[in-house]
Amino acid sequence: MQTLTRDTCRRIARRGAAAAILAGALGACATGAAPDSTGATTALNQTQSSGPSRWELVRWQQPDGRLRDIPHGDNGQPIIFEFSAGIDAAQGTVSGTSGCNRFTGSYGKTDTGIRFDRVAGTRMACPPPRMELESALLQAMQTPFLTVGSQPTSGSTGRQIIWKTASEDLLQFVEREGVGQRGARIDAAGSVEKIVYIDSQRVECSGVGRMTCYRWRESPDAPWQLWYGPIEGLDFEQGVSYKLRVREYKVPNPPADAASIRWQLLSVESRTRAN
Repeated sequence: MQTLTRDTCRRIARRGAAAAILAGALGACATGAAPDSTGATTALNQTQSSGPSRWELVRWQQPDGRLRDIPHGDNGQPIIFEFSAGIDAAQGTVSGTSGCNRFTGSYGKTDTGIRFDRVAGTRMACPPPRMELESALLQAMQTPFLTVGSQPTSGSTGRQIIWKTASEDLLQFVEREGVGQRGARIDAAGSVEKIVYIDSQRVECSGVGRMTCYRWRESPDAPWQLWYGPIEGLDFEQGVSYKLRVREYKVPNPPADAASIRWQLLSVESRTRAN
């Protein structure tokens, strides 16, 4: 278990009923251990990309201490957030399932946590418990989340993070295996390497609702095309155009409204700041 800063410990201790979800973190506070550079806020303030990652919402605690049920989909699908550049990156795209529908948008770090922007989703109807949870989650994502605790990978358990919403709810996420995980292996036999040129500005486009897309082309004089998915591992900076070497691979059994082809960054061949 990682150690936490004294300020983080004091914030946790003041939360009363919320302490149950942070029992492990409180244990670190009780030891009086020295602050560790891997603390939650420090990790989210790192500017380098850690690559794509996939996170599941496993616990939702309300301000009065009651736990909210997190129903899964008809085929057992959990609530999943896929971050194109990992939660430690300065910014990126986010997509996943919000309880009933799929969603997409962008995200960016703040001094104290994470924010979500331009979140849009499909409009399928589901049983009331799932619709109610989805509505509450999408509402919460309209304001930034405060990071109140994190834990590194331990044994078979992935990294964990706890975010606090503007309404004082605590949302606990665990990093999961699967497409989009940091450093995920892909089937090299079924993939191809290619050079792509990425424009310095992303543009609004229509996919799963309104979203933001990359503009790309295969050569400097080719016409621009839209790329609707993430570029896994790229920490994109507005105002900078890129020449990238990527691995293009097919996603096995993608959801009906998700991309069947994805790009994984192999190297940044060049980057040019727009005048």
